[in-house]
Amino acid sequence: MKYSISPTTTTPKALLKQLGVKEKPKAVWFAYPMATFVTPEQYNDEMEITAREVVSYGADECMAHALWDVCEDLRTSTDCTCTFGHEGGYQIVTILGDICSKKGKPQDIALLRDLAPVMQTQALCGEGRALASAVLQALDLFGPEIEAHITKRSCPSGGCPAFKTYHILVSKCTGCGKCLKACDDRAIMGKAKFVHVIDQRKCSQCDKCREVCPEGAVVRAGAKKPKTPPRPIPCRRK
Repeated sequence: MKYSISPTTTTPKALLKQLGVKEKPKAVWFAYPMATFVTPEQYNDEMEITAREVVSYGADECMAHALWDVCEDLRTSTDCTCTFGHEGGYQIVTILGDICSKKGKPQDIALLRDLAPVMQTQALCGEGRALASAVLQALDLFGPEIEAHITKRSCPSGGCPAFKTYHILVSKCTGCGKCLKACDDRAIMGKAKFVHVIDQRKCSQCDKCREVCPEGAVVRAGAKKPKTPPRPIPCRRK
């Protein structure tokens, strides 16, 4: 969640309490000109807060997606047209967008680590240099979570929409067949009075099945998936 703040000297813990953040976030982003991520290990450290905005990230929020948002904000907040500030920022945002959209490639992390240090020294604008520093910091702090999007094709926090999956709950499905008819991908298996099952390999996440289900049996899940049968079974509900 994003908050507007005034410059002050305090601890992140005290600031979060003042802002009404009750649960301990897994990370906090202090916007430009600070442009830094702070993790729980630093929440009791007193620091000079010069950012005008702070964003807190809960356990169910993805740090790869958070970094993507941060870099997009920094890239669009400057009029810098130098190669490393403008083009470098665009390239980084594109790579992060691919990572968060199931299009990440094995070489993307290495490319980010190669590009960011050059931007740090060559970009003419402060925002461009801050963007590069944010990338390196995030890779050091949240590397496994970010890399899992590529190596495991999963979003550990369940926060990236592209990695959410659709499931049909056994306890609610009546086997009416409406979702089956609505699915253009032919990703749903089932017949009358049998619990329908979604084939994740074929599902394009169009959301049509969830929209037409009169029982609310179709759900979209993040990191925690409901238990569903591998093939249609007789319905419990009549």
